Amino acid sequence: MRNRVLRCLSALVAIVLLSVSVSITSRAELATHYDDVEDFYLTAYNLYIEQGGYGSVGVHATNYVSYYIVGAHSSNTYVVLKDAGEGFDLEVHVGIDETANEFTVYIYLDGSTDYHKDLYVGVKEVYTYNPDSELDTTTLVTSIQVPYINSTVGILALANDNKCGFFYTAEDLPIGQFSVYADNGQMRVLQLGEAVDTGSGIYVTVNTTTAGTIHISDSDKTALQLFGINGLILNGVITPWP
Repeated sequence: MRNRVLRCLSALVAIVLLSVSVSITSRAELATHYDDVEDFYLTAYNLYIEQGGYGSVGVHATNYVSYYIVGAHSSNTYVVLKDAGEGFDLEVHVGIDETANEFTVYIYLDGSTDYHKDLYVGVKEVYTYNPDSELDTTTLVTSIQVPYINSTVGILALANDNKCGFFYTAEDLPIGQFSVYADNGQMRVLQLGEAVDTGSGIYVTVNTTTAGTIHISDSDKTALQLFGINGLILNGVITPWP
């Protein structure tokens, strides 16, 4: 009886060990199978690209892939995927205004939510890009005449590297000043157009290289409104003083 019990216990232990062995082997085989059959890898896992530049890596895969950019700050940073032989060429374009020092491109096999390769992208010598640096400021109009509601004609003149607009009376006395700021806090260079009577006040045409917000003090706004100057036509949009 004792020998029979021992034989049963030995058989049970053997079955358990065999089951564990099969389970481990199956998982290992599955992982190997997944790598070998899909043959999914990158030709490089790190890129270093300057602002405004691009770099590429090969993606070897027998299935389509999808990708996600995580950590980039610029909407001008993007990825282009091109067919290439038994895989793809993945081009990473870094926006000229990218301010992130690094970001990651996650590349997934289509249909998979957990199996991916990671491409780390470092941005060389990050600096804050200023589109005004491309302007030819020698051709800018630096002052225009502005008609006021008291039937006099004053002057709007630029100062501070063409980033501040100053209104003056016909007697050359200062009335008020304004500037335009981009979302990143940079002051924009002002490109002056003409003063326009819109029927609801006089608005001065001003263009900037990017969208921006008018900055003006309450006291300067009040003073200008007394002369009938109610705001700007900023980049084509009638914009009252804030």
